[in-house]
Amino acid sequence: MVETESCQDRRGIEIKGTVPFLQTIKLIKALADENRVRIICLLKHKRDICVCEITSIIGLAQSTISSHLKLLENAGLIESYKDGLWVNYNISSNLDPLSSEFIESLYNNLANDKKVKSDFEKIRKICRDTICKKKACK
Repeated sequence: MVETESCQDRRGIEIKGTVPFLQTIKLIKALADENRVRIICLLKHKRDICVCEITSIIGLAQSTISSHLKLLENAGLIESYKDGLWVNYNISSNLDPLSSEFIESLYNNLANDKKVKSDFEKIRKICRDTICKKKACK
C-alpha cells in the first residue's frame, strides 16, 4: 500500500497525494525562484555562510534574503545554527533522498552558469568580518 498524505497550498487548498509526490511538489515550490536556487548553489559550494555574506553576493535586501532562507529552511532544504553574531546556513544534513539527488543535480548542472560562477568567485573572496562589521547577521 502506498502511503498518502495531504497538505495545503498557500491559498489553503488541500493537496492530496503520495508522500513522494508531495515531497516533489514541496521541493519544486521551494526552488521556484532564481535567488533561492543561487542560495542553494552557494550553500552547496561552501558551508557556514551567513545572511550578510549572501546579501552581499546576491545583491538583495537582507530582509528579502532572510525570507528566502526561511522558506528554504521550512522546506527542509537548509539548516542554520547561531555562532556568536552570526547565524550560519548549510544544506540540511537530513535531506530526503529525492531532495539530496535534486540538489546535487542542480549544483552540477549550474556550476558553470555565469551568475553561479560569479557567486562562487565572490564567496571565495568575501570577508564576513568586513561586511558584517557594523551589524549582526540575523
